[in-house]
Amino acid sequence: MEETVLEMGVSLDGSDLDRVQKYLAQKVGSAKADQVADQLKNLIDKVKDLPDEEKKAYVQEFGGRLNTVKEAVKEKIAEKVQYAITINIIVQILFYVIVGCLILWATVFIGRKLYKTLTAKDRKQAEKKKLKEEKKAKQKDESKNTKKSKGERDKSKTKQN
Repeated sequence: MEETVLEMGVSLDGSDLDRVQKYLAQKVGSAKADQVADQLKNLIDKVKDLPDEEKKAYVQEFGGRLNTVKEAVKEKIAEKVQYAITINIIVQILFYVIVGCLILWATVFIGRKLYKTLTAKDRKQAEKKKLKEEKKAKQKDESKNTKKSKGERDKSKTKQN
């Protein structure tokens, strides 16, 4: 588990200075790490020169400031995490909406094609039925006409006789 500079607990004797410097070198580069290490070394040297009571007071004050900084960092991290969670939720919702729209579009597209196919089939069957009926009606008319013409021929033959 990666630890931060605040969690390292730098001691006043400077034994942890190398560890802090290595950590900072990984995070911000060796030039900045050297600069921060020098500043920490100067600070530690100044604190060592203080009388015992002032050291305790300084360490307590520094610890209080350090805790304030820790809390501020934790709050910032919590805000960033909350923001990331919100963005993640929005992305997931957007993804599901897009997938739902695609499924709906595919269903409508397939349904429309099916409807067109079925109505075209029904239309063709209706046209065939209509043509058959017209053909039957035409044949009936022709058969009536032929019967009439036979009947008229018979009448005209009987008149002539």
